[in-house]
Amino acid sequence: MNLHRALTAPALTITILAAATFVPESGSRAADTREQIVERVGEDIRYFASDELEGRGVETKGIRLAADRILEVYRKHGLKPGMPDGTYQQPFDITVGKTDVTADTNVVLTDAEGKTIQLKVGTDFQAIRRGHNGQGTGGLVFIGYGISSEEDKYDEYANLDVAGKILVMIRREPQQGKKGGAFQGPTISKNAYIDRKISLATQHKAAGILFVNDPFSVWSLGEADELSPPTGFGTADSGIPFAHVRQAVINDLLKASPLKTKHAGEIHTLSSLKEVGDFIDETLQPVSQTMTGWTGEIITRFDSNSVTTDNLIGVLEGEGPLANETLVVGGHYDHLGYGGYGSRAADREGEIHNGADDNATGTAAVLELVRRLTEGPKPQRRIVFICFSGEERGLLGSTHYVNNPVFPLEKTITMLNYDMIGTLRNNRVEVNGVSTAAEFRGIVDAADVASPLETKIVDSPFGGSDHLPFFRKNIPVMFCFTGVTSRYHTPDDDYSTINVSGVVDVIDFSEHMLRDIVAMPTPPQFQRVARNGRAIVKVPFLGVVPDLSADAEEVGVPLQSIRPDSPAKKAGLQVGDTIVKANDSPIDEYSDLIQFMRRSKTGDEVKLSVQRNSELIELKATLGAPR
Repeated sequence: MNLHRALTAPALTITILAAATFVPESGSRAADTREQIVERVGEDIRYFASDELEGRGVETKGIRLAADRILEVYRKHGLKPGMPDGTYQQPFDITVGKTDVTADTNVVLTDAEGKTIQLKVGTDFQAIRRGHNGQGTGGLVFIGYGISSEEDKYDEYANLDVAGKILVMIRREPQQGKKGGAFQGPTISKNAYIDRKISLATQHKAAGILFVNDPFSVWSLGEADELSPPTGFGTADSGIPFAHVRQAVINDLLKASPLKTKHAGEIHTLSSLKEVGDFIDETLQPVSQTMTGWTGEIITRFDSNSVTTDNLIGVLEGEGPLANETLVVGGHYDHLGYGGYGSRAADREGEIHNGADDNATGTAAVLELVRRLTEGPKPQRRIVFICFSGEERGLLGSTHYVNNPVFPLEKTITMLNYDMIGTLRNNRVEVNGVSTAAEFRGIVDAADVASPLETKIVDSPFGGSDHLPFFRKNIPVMFCFTGVTSRYHTPDDDYSTINVSGVVDVIDFSEHMLRDIVAMPTPPQFQRVARNGRAIVKVPFLGVVPDLSADAEEVGVPLQSIRPDSPAKKAGLQVGDTIVKANDSPIDEYSDLIQFMRRSKTGDEVKLSVQRNSELIELKATLGAPR
């Protein structure tokens, strides 16, 4: 696991009961005793954490032995190969060993008169391995924060051809210091993710990126204008040369060629990064434009080795009208090998880091769920089992999958992840990402009632593991976890420390969640979640304010006020009306109306049944865009 701090938050106001009940296991596994199940799962963990597997480092023979064991289970239990070529393996390359920036790495800026500015590597700029081992040349385009977000109605690429250009791009996003500001304000939205920024640049066929720290962090928070190390953003090659430059470099460019933009009828001249940041924060108006006369050349060369490793993908097809929808069950099977990269025991490099908890336990959970789910009737939806590689190198396997999905992501309804479930203490399991779907709290509550475990709910999904790339693609995720110990990422994470019975308890608990999600009549509805755990839900606009002080025993949603120029106003709703039905959905309380709106979309015509005095009337409202 790549550990990051996960934040808890208060429960959502609305609790939705799971749509399905637990389906008891069938077939031969139902006859197994508890002792037999614990022995089977324990044997999986013991094997994956054995010295023979060399810590399952991506550069070792041991990871191939681990893959062989996983594929043996896939085949034995009839999983269909996931890849179009009829194999289970989805290969990708990983950089291993030390990454050195070579002497021919270079950034040169040239003005309209042919005068060149030669930047010095390590002082003025740093080559970033997450970019590309190559060269890019082109005119300079100032692209602001490099954001293109339809839902936020903000596009810094609009009406600008950047093909073959070098983009000057600011880190993070606007209005970071404004509570309630755009792009989630002080929290981090997906627009700040480096993967998204690079992806947009490559989609628009840019030739390279000059990346600069954001003015808010440096000028308002007082952070140093530090350059990232070459591997600071990961090592996966994105295909576009990428250099992190000092703010002073970009300030010199802006001083020589200020940006000019028009706002409220006035021309604004921006000659520093701080002025650019202040202007965008104040107006939320992009300032993207060509930096006339300036060209740039980026050469980023790295000396490092690479290995090919595989995600292991097996498919259990569904049956029925929902069979084209997909649920992903995953966990990573790689670990740290002989230490070094990622190890917390710097003085013990060369010792095998067996990774019993991280993540032999999660791998064993995936295999046990393969055994259980392949017995009995086919599920209503497709279940794709993926054992990821490259997690410890920066979620590389899961990132590769979401960028190269076997099944369409728009039809992938949930990803359930298993990482470090081997140290159950105080009988408590942590479930992360519960607020990433409106229905998940009810799903977890139902599993909790059926399980002897106590459940700690964490609304945020931001623990650093393989569910995160799915969440960034707007897919609901949940992640089971039993906590960190002092053995994390050290050679002491051995099989002898694992609570195998506790691992089985977590598998039983999560199987209940998994089956309930598979059996839901409609897919769970994705919710964006801030790092503080608050769900960020954008629903179509109706324009009513409920009277929450009304008698709770009365059925329906009484209205305290109607927004001016809203769909509700245009439909004829009045203060004092009580909404009792929307289309065919009974509205007994405000949470029912919220859930109905979450299922709806902008432009839907909704039939509202309204109690007005003693009369029941019907009105039609056309829902507006979220606000």
